[in-house]
This record gives sequence, structure tokens and C-alpha cells, in this order.
Amino acid sequence: MFFEYKNFDGINNNIIEIVSSDSALGLLKRSGNENIKVCLPLALCIGKIDSITPFNRKVLSQYYKNENYYDFTDDFNKLKEFVNNCSKIRVWSSHLDSDDYCLLLLICYLFKDKEISVIFSEELNWGSTTISAVSEKEISELEKREHILTKWQKEDYCNEWEKIINDNKELRYMINGTVVSCNVDKFDENIIDRLEKAGKIYIFKLVADLMGNPIIPYVMYPDWIYIYLIERLEKIGIIKSSIIDDKKYVELNKQN
Repeated sequence: MFFEYKNFDGINNNIIEIVSSDSALGLLKRSGNENIKVCLPLALCIGKIDSITPFNRKVLSQYYKNENYYDFTDDFNKLKEFVNNCSKIRVWSSHLDSDDYCLLLLICYLFKDKEISVIFSEELNWGSTTISAVSEKEISELEKREHILTKWQKEDYCNEWEKIINDNKELRYMINGTVVSCNVDKFDENIIDRLEKAGKIYIFKLVADLMGNPIIPYVMYPDWIYIYLIERLEKIGIIKSSIIDDKKYVELNKQN
């Protein structure tokens, strides 16, 4: 009965599993988890957050560069129905991924009167910056590391969420388990420096370098965010591009 909802899967409504991506949802499904699993792909690592309950994320269309519908209000309303009848909410999160971590903060803010537990993917190993980096076989081992949150922990997480809302910067990343909010130009200098060393380069090769060798250790964004940051520099004239064999190459604009 639950499969009619795109971001929901499962049959056991006693425990609600919360993840931040389709890939994480698919991973839990393949691992044999039959609890109700809810994907909330809010991409809270980027884009200003204009509401303390940011389920209308139409701002994401400017980063994904498409006209898809990013209003998850209906998903939130359906989630509330499930939460009313569950005994526990379990959030799959990470101290290394601001999207995962911000979602944990939001869930604590919304449902602080419910029992909430959290599983941090990096507790398995530091290469698992998010649950999507975990294998199916490792899910059962990761489940053993579940943390039941105390009332005080939930309150601390709620306070963290309110601080992020008040900061309301465009970009977020994790340092020492804490969310840092910053302007979107935070990594401009580092991207320019890499491009200066690389010269003209296929844009996806530059993206791969940024993902494989993060500017800040363990701070790694998905490829679409790096593409946005690179093309933003192109838009303001710092970078120029050319098409070679149907591939986009970028280089510094020396005329600037």
C-alpha cells in the first residue's frame, strides 16, 4: 500500500527510517530492511533556507539547472501520518556530510517528542562519508552502532538547526562534526588555483579531482554542486569554456 508514494518504501510502520537520497533508499531496500523508509532529498548542503521547515526547495532548480519540481511538502505531510503511528524514527546520518547531518537536525526539530535514534555512517570507517558509500553487506554491522538520542541531545540538535536557519548562508559543510555555513564563493580561490595548475581541462576531470582530493579533508560535495561552482565562475568571467569533441573544457580566462 505504500509503494504509491515515490519517496517511500516498506511495510513495517513501527520504525521509520529516514535517508537523504534515492541511492540510500535503494541501499536499505536491497539490504532487506522492511521498515518504512523515507527519502527526503532536500539537499540541505546548498541553497538558502528561508523556512524552519524547508520542504519547498524550489531553489534547487538553479543548482540542478532543470525545471523539476522540488516541493516535498506532500512527502512531509505523509511522513507525519506515519510518524504518528510509529514507535521510533531512525535517521541515517553522518558527521562528514552536511546534507545528511542537517537532515538529522531537521528531523529532531520536527519530531523532538518522538523517540529518535541515529546511525552515523563514518563510525564504520572514515571512508564512509555518507550511507551511500556503505555496501549492502555492511548495513547490518552499521545498524549495531545505533544511538538512541536523549532529550538533551535532541534539544542540542534543535538549537543547531535554529542556528543554521539564522545564519542562512548559501553553502554548508562539516568541520569537526559541526555545520559551517558560508557564502557560495567560499571555494572559488581553491578552484581557481587548481585550474591554474591544470590548464585547459575537461570539466568532469576537474570535478573528479575536486571530489577525489577535497579542498577541505572529508568535505566532498556531489558532482552537480562542483559543476555549479565551476560554471558560476564561468558566468562571472573568471573561467572560460570551449567544446572539443562534444566535451566541455574549462580554463582560466587570462583576459580577466
